[in-house]
Amino acid sequence: MPQLFKKIYTLAVKIYRNTEDAVIGNALHISTDSRERCNARLLFDYLFFHLLLLIPVSLIGLYTHNTTELLLIVAFLISLGGCLIMVRNGVPVKTVSVIAAFVTFIMPAICSFFNNQDLSLRYAMVWVLSILFCYITTNIAATLALGGLLCSYLSLVAWMKVHNITTYVMPGFTPEQSFIFTPVLAGFYIIFLIRVLGAHYRNIFISEHERTLQKQKQHSSLLSQHLTKQFIILKGLSRSGKSKYLDGNRELLEACLIEIEKQCESAIDYLDNGPHPES
Repeated sequence: MPQLFKKIYTLAVKIYRNTEDAVIGNALHISTDSRERCNARLLFDYLFFHLLLLIPVSLIGLYTHNTTELLLIVAFLISLGGCLIMVRNGVPVKTVSVIAAFVTFIMPAICSFFNNQDLSLRYAMVWVLSILFCYITTNIAATLALGGLLCSYLSLVAWMKVHNITTYVMPGFTPEQSFIFTPVLAGFYIIFLIRVLGAHYRNIFISEHERTLQKQKQHSSLLSQHLTKQFIILKGLSRSGKSKYLDGNRELLEACLIEIEKQCESAIDYLDNGPHPES
């Protein structure tokens, strides 16, 4: 049994890696900005695992014979798949991130509206995730627009409830079923949150560590080059000073010794303070 789980896990990881390479491989190879690369990975994870989340949601729709919700899930599936295709075709990550954030907000909002304006955890978690994702990957303007859209929808629902306005309600989905399936879906979204955002911040830490190592290598290389240059100068001055000493030219010998002292002070200063702006 453990071997079977290990094979399934290996296969799942292989599918994930191959899909990631096919979708954002070019974007990762082209971009040299570590933040842009992390955002590309976050966008892929957000879309990929959202597609996986549609599996249990679809099964619930099939169980409750909820045709309307199943049609909306198909539209959701096509929208998320379209976002993956856009990334693969070279559309900027920020542009696709805005589209993905609004899609993952609007589609659940439509489901909520037709499910008697349900504002339970089942939909609230998706909205919070979409706003959080938008804030991380895009900018404050898009995030505020998405937040304003959420507030507008909540205001509309409040107005409808106050005035007892009834609309079309999806058949086959009762409040009792909502209570039963909400904990299950909440568990899936918690796993989604841990996996997607956890992996994103892990990628940031890895990128920052790699950048620090690269800077250390560059500094060590510059230090080595500078000190090598200093030692070559010192070697030449020492030979010149020896020659002037043998010739009895004390003035030039003193000048060589002064220059040797300057070069030593320069090397010590470089070791203590690093390269100067003009160097």
